[in-house]
Amino acid sequence: MEALDNILNQHLERLKLAFKEASTKFKTPEDIAQHRENAIKNFLREFLPPTYVLGKGEIIDTNGIRSRQIDIIICNRYHPFTISSSGYGLFFAEGVACAIEVKSDLSTREELKQAILQVQSIKKLERKPLGDLMYGSEYDLERMRRIPSIIFTYQSPPLDILKQNVKEMQDELKIPTEETVDAIVSLEKGIIYNIKDERDKLMIVVKGERRLGLVGVLHEEETLKSFLLYLSHAIPLEVKFIPIIQLYMRKLGKNNVMVV
Repeated sequence: MEALDNILNQHLERLKLAFKEASTKFKTPEDIAQHRENAIKNFLREFLPPTYVLGKGEIIDTNGIRSRQIDIIICNRYHPFTISSSGYGLFFAEGVACAIEVKSDLSTREELKQAILQVQSIKKLERKPLGDLMYGSEYDLERMRRIPSIIFTYQSPPLDILKQNVKEMQDELKIPTEETVDAIVSLEKGIIYNIKDERDKLMIVVKGERRLGLVGVLHEEETLKSFLLYLSHAIPLEVKFIPIIQLYMRKLGKNNVMVV
């Protein structure tokens, strides 16, 4: 375990450096954001199984609903090849294991608002589990219908203040619980988990009482390790027997055709 801790600490320092370098090396907000996203992608590639592919772009579901452009999209092994060599693509909801929105600083209301709206655009999508063999409970099946969505930020207010800001912004925007963020990772502080249902396997207990809703945990130097552990919880385990592309081709196939 000591070796793993050392490796994660090295990655933590690299991420900090990459986020700081972005502001000095690049001038445009787009270039700065891209450099920081790439730093997180490189970290994830080190620790996620090679069957996962990372990209960036919009996500679409079989109802024709599209998300906004999302910074990091983690695709499972069933996703058909729709990603360009640059990493951009159009992604099918059923092939997305998790989505991550990257922010440099969540201290301002506008940045927080945009991050929350980005997540909501993902959570509006519906994943169709048809043809899937699911492992887990009925709740796991319900959870599978929406894409796990995380906000990752380099800087933020203290977690207790950030948690209150998130709650107030979600209330102000009237975002339904099922369309709210699953977790917010603040690199040097910790993670705000959003435990939306008492059936969730994620347990945070304080003085014998389980906490539900938004719960901030000060992981500090252990934040990256906790982030990886949370991904293993958030990403659904599934086996598909029907190719994802069939779900979308069926929609196209409903148009009237003439047979000769």
